[in-house]
Amino acid sequence: MMKFNDYKYERPNYEEDKAIVEDFIERFNNSKSSDEQIKIMYEMDEYKKTLSTNLNLAFIRHTINTNNEFYKKEQEFLDEYMPHYSILDTKMYEAINNSKFKDQLVEHFGSHLFDLIDCQLIFKEEGVPFKQKENQLITKYNKLIASIQIEFDGKTLTLPQMVPYTQSKDRDIRKSASRKISEFFKDHEKEIDDIFDEMVHVRCDMAKALGFDSYIEYQYKALMRTDYNKEDVEKYREFIRKYVTPVYLKLREKQAKRIGIDDMKAYDTNIMFTDGNAKPHGNRDFIVENAKKMYSELSNETKEFFNFMYDRQLFDLDSKNGKESGGYCTTIEGYNSPFIFANFNGTTGDVEVMTHEAGHAFQAYTSMDGRIIEYIWPTYEACEIHSMSMEFLTWPWMELFFEGETSKFKFAHLDGAISFIPYGATIDHFQHYVYENPNATPEERKKKYHEIELMYRPDLDYDDEFLEKGTWWYRQGHIFDSPFYYIDYTLAQVCAFEFLLKSLKDRKEAFKDYLEICKVGGYKSFFGLMKQGNIENPMNDGVIENILPQLLDILDEIEKDL
Repeated sequence: MMKFNDYKYERPNYEEDKAIVEDFIERFNNSKSSDEQIKIMYEMDEYKKTLSTNLNLAFIRHTINTNNEFYKKEQEFLDEYMPHYSILDTKMYEAINNSKFKDQLVEHFGSHLFDLIDCQLIFKEEGVPFKQKENQLITKYNKLIASIQIEFDGKTLTLPQMVPYTQSKDRDIRKSASRKISEFFKDHEKEIDDIFDEMVHVRCDMAKALGFDSYIEYQYKALMRTDYNKEDVEKYREFIRKYVTPVYLKLREKQAKRIGIDDMKAYDTNIMFTDGNAKPHGNRDFIVENAKKMYSELSNETKEFFNFMYDRQLFDLDSKNGKESGGYCTTIEGYNSPFIFANFNGTTGDVEVMTHEAGHAFQAYTSMDGRIIEYIWPTYEACEIHSMSMEFLTWPWMELFFEGETSKFKFAHLDGAISFIPYGATIDHFQHYVYENPNATPEERKKKYHEIELMYRPDLDYDDEFLEKGTWWYRQGHIFDSPFYYIDYTLAQVCAFEFLLKSLKDRKEAFKDYLEICKVGGYKSFFGLMKQGNIENPMNDGVIENILPQLLDILDEIEKDL
């Protein structure tokens, strides 16, 4: 059985690929029937999957070790050539969209493919130099974050390795660890400001070169948002301020009393109980082995999926020097393989990221059934429903990881999920400000960020002059490499709450709906996928408002067991 380390990477050859695509397009345009065009579209799909396999293998191996010289060079190659490949995609999509047999193609592949194609057509030759520069800047930022080494507790630690100290029972340690992290960003303030300032201008110039009035308009299309616009998102953020922020403030008041602190600071929010947060009762191997048991019991489908991942070693979970921070799941289509990347650090986050990314991986595994590449993954906000819901659907097995601390885990998990939503809205609101005001100075951006975060979390007190000036966002990588993605997490979080409520009433029925949306994959839009899974739309007035009291009741019930 071939394992991940044996998966073969080959650098793409752009000139050869260009000739292949030109041949596809010529044969497609000269086709005499829809059947002939459909056959060529499946050939195009195989080509795209082969290309994606190589791109993702290079990406994964570079993020695992940004110091690896071979994959560092491959990443530089991709930064330069990916925009050219995007042009090849555009040309293929243009041919498909202009097909004389378009009605028959819609009947065969479904109308949603053509909604996605409409979004794909925005990128043209004029955007290539801007996209190349943007890629270089993203790599530069990620390399900087991956290089973080902080001297603390007699050790040299990466950013993920600092997290346990920020959750210490000892307030002085929490404060000191938070200050140490802050110092790194302060030392690199000008560098980060310069990277981001250049990013903003490059992105706005690219949008104009491609015929858009603003980068916001361009990026909403690039994210393939076919169901809603920025005005809908703005209205949704208002629901968050109106309904979630007051609940968030009550949760913080209760937390302050629970941990016995009168002057709650931002670094205190990381600790939920005076005797410390729940922690997994074992290391990486312990978590993986118990995840294997959990997924074997959840369903036959999840058992097959996790055994596939386990046997092929499709994980990289340990935090280490040179590794990019965060977690993600991607796919290696040529091997029908999802891949999970994480940075374990001995906190509850290890189990949360494992279940979260496994939700993505399970959906992708379920969707790699021969369908075209556009239909393997849904759009981002829909993707996050699978991941965030999996976190809650696995609650019945949390004792495997936390034993006697399971109630502590569940309480902190749900409290944290609710409390995350105002933060997610903050990041989105800030990005809209940034790209509506591209000529704002770095100092004006930082000042505005602090104003916005206090709109959603008015109790924030960093007790840190550097953070009070509005620099927390420096560490939120999505702002740099995935603009406007972050609101998707909040939308999906509300949908995940619905799955939690369903599962507490009827676990089998909840999983049935969950499995259904995993099978749908990318066949439907965000709104269509929610309808398929019997989920209410978070953007509709009253949805969040109605869910919150039920979540607070669950927290109260869990608290009785603490």
